[in-house]
Amino acid sequence: MANNSSIWKNAVFMRMFCSYSISMLGRWFDMVAIMILFGYVWETDPLTIALIPVMYALPHALLSQFAGILADRFNKGKLMMMADVGTAVLTIVLAMAPGPWLALPILLLRATLTVIHFPAQQALIKHVVEENLIVKAVTLNGTVNEFTKIMGPILGGSLAAIFSPRLCILINAAAYFISALILLSIIKKREVETSRSAEVEAGNKASFWQSWKDGWSMVLSSKILVVAVTFSLLGMTAIQMTDVQITVLLREIAPERPEMIGWVMASSGAGALAVMMLMNRFKKIAYYGVLIGSSFLLIGVPFGMLGLLETGVQSFVLTGLGFAAGIGIGIYTIVISYILQKETARENIGRVSGIYNSLSGMVVLGAPLLGGMLVGLFDVRLVYLGVGLSLSLIGLTSALLQQVLWQKNEGISVKKVTVGMKSYE
Repeated sequence: MANNSSIWKNAVFMRMFCSYSISMLGRWFDMVAIMILFGYVWETDPLTIALIPVMYALPHALLSQFAGILADRFNKGKLMMMADVGTAVLTIVLAMAPGPWLALPILLLRATLTVIHFPAQQALIKHVVEENLIVKAVTLNGTVNEFTKIMGPILGGSLAAIFSPRLCILINAAAYFISALILLSIIKKREVETSRSAEVEAGNKASFWQSWKDGWSMVLSSKILVVAVTFSLLGMTAIQMTDVQITVLLREIAPERPEMIGWVMASSGAGALAVMMLMNRFKKIAYYGVLIGSSFLLIGVPFGMLGLLETGVQSFVLTGLGFAAGIGIGIYTIVISYILQKETARENIGRVSGIYNSLSGMVVLGAPLLGGMLVGLFDVRLVYLGVGLSLSLIGLTSALLQQVLWQKNEGISVKKVTVGMKSYE
């Protein structure tokens, strides 16, 4: 682990941060292009649009737990680099897809390659960043995600409107190639994992099945992890039911303004970016329940208000609601990432992150389909209103029950208490 007083002096983390920044910018170019292709060029129905997040989520739901084991055992930089190269190649193929039913399986294959990224990145941060810099590391990653969420949709939406959505997809392919080259520089300089610690070597001797069970044991033995994952999955279910249906909603209330997809995404990113820049000043994060609850309230209220809008609504209303929801998304993203870092050990964070990513993938797998069916049966505005109320209720429950739900296990070992207390000293 690097012994630096500033996150900016950590060479390994900064290379990983640059790689992540470039790939995320390309990802948002790609995302808005795909939404425009499906929603406006191919004019697909709501249920088909709901299959987009399913293609992203299915590999994560099925494979993330096993990817977490790989991240704990092998060179994390090398795993991410190989995934980036494969993703870039498939993205080029995606740019040539003639219709939705060929694009969907390509999205599925591409998502399969990206499964390793989340657990590997979380594990690499744990290995190379000091404990007192964890908040800065996760907020920097979150900040660049939201900054690219602003710039990507704005630039991508404009380029897609002027030229073609396929150009934005090709830009994403180039971004992943560049990201892979940066990760290669980490591997070549042998700055990460040049020698394995005794605990990692011992973990490698364990069977794959035993490693998987150990990961689940770590999650289930921690009250904070169990509560955090439970509330996260409840909130994600509500959000994912309607998130992808924003295309359908905007098609009704802003039928002549397809660029609003990009603008709403960008305003949401701006809200998240603002709160993440504020949280980057923190040295610790406490009161998990209050923060998680507040984040869901800040997402739920704007979602509910979207359900009350009429056709022809002013653009500033849509972007304002997007900004407010983005604040909630920013808080939620940072707090969950922080919990995963602080409530796990170095030797098992990959597995715990993989389990969380797998469960999240299951939500993203089922919730959009349910949302698509509900939008098909009812008015999309009514569905948004219901989801907004549900998120608000989940948020209030988390915040009001802070003292009951979010306290550490009393029977936890002295070693774990010592590690956990460091974040609150």
